[in-house]
Amino acid sequence: MVDSTQGIELLLDAGLERRVTGSAEVEVRAEHGVWSRWAVNVLGHSPSPAEVERALDLARKRALDGTLFVVDRAGANLRSTACEDPRVSYAALTDRLVWLAGHEYRAPDDGSKPVAKRNRVSWVQFGILRLFALTDRKVPLAQSEIARRLGVSHVAVGKQLPALDAVVERTNAGWAAFDRALCWDRFLATYPGPHGLATYWTARMEPDDQLRRLSQACSLDPTDLPIISGDAAADQYAPWRRPTRLTAYVTQQPALERLGFASVRAGDATVEVRIPKDPTIRATASPQRTAAELRYADPLITAWDVARTRGGDVPDAVEQIRTRALKGDWWN
Repeated sequence: MVDSTQGIELLLDAGLERRVTGSAEVEVRAEHGVWSRWAVNVLGHSPSPAEVERALDLARKRALDGTLFVVDRAGANLRSTACEDPRVSYAALTDRLVWLAGHEYRAPDDGSKPVAKRNRVSWVQFGILRLFALTDRKVPLAQSEIARRLGVSHVAVGKQLPALDAVVERTNAGWAAFDRALCWDRFLATYPGPHGLATYWTARMEPDDQLRRLSQACSLDPTDLPIISGDAAADQYAPWRRPTRLTAYVTQQPALERLGFASVRAGDATVEVRIPKDPTIRATASPQRTAAELRYADPLITAWDVARTRGGDVPDAVEQIRTRALKGDWWN
């Protein structure tokens, strides 16, 4: 019963510096000052010898230093293997213990509990829900057009449409939603989040300045610009409350320390930077029309992120986004 973000935060709590470099890869610097690169494997159980060997094989193929298992508790096999092989490391959430490259690091108990184990997620299915929630029902979409807009294969879309027969229907002109609001509500009620690894930051500056500096830190490559979500994106769709937290979806973690940001735990953050596993987030984001223009997550991803923030006005802010988004066509 584990969560990848808790595992990465445990590294920080144990006094280890870390840089997230992929949705399942992290760099860690221990007390000796040398950075090492690890594949992150999240399991709901302590791995068997065969699972350890498979993970090591994948790490070797990716030219990494080893594999870091994020588990609830480390079993006897994992502990003994890690003692013998410095390529095997683990972060045990309940024990608040990190074993990294042959060394033990303990974190103080914070009273947190691991979240429930996650099942396999169909990102395409959730992308289809967002697509139809944000598309005018008068414009049915061909299966090939759905695939194009989500950046996935025609076959992948075909496999998921039957699972959505309660909210979408096939017409002579293509696929359309029975009711866009049903698609919106189903997405928000069932979306498990984008997964992937995240880092959390804060800075003593106004939200607009944090957004500006975050954008500066990210690549200038138009295909690699951050996708902005949370309060910063909500302000574009339905200004309702003062922004307090922004989320950025990236393909590689930017160096924010040089720009006045400090790494913190998730609950204290004003900026969340995540490398998502959900590949449809970038596909459904707003287009970039000028070199200086930011890209924003679509209204549904934005609403989901806003719903995770604190404040008594959050439900009203989410409802404002919903109301305005369902009135128009996000794609036009």
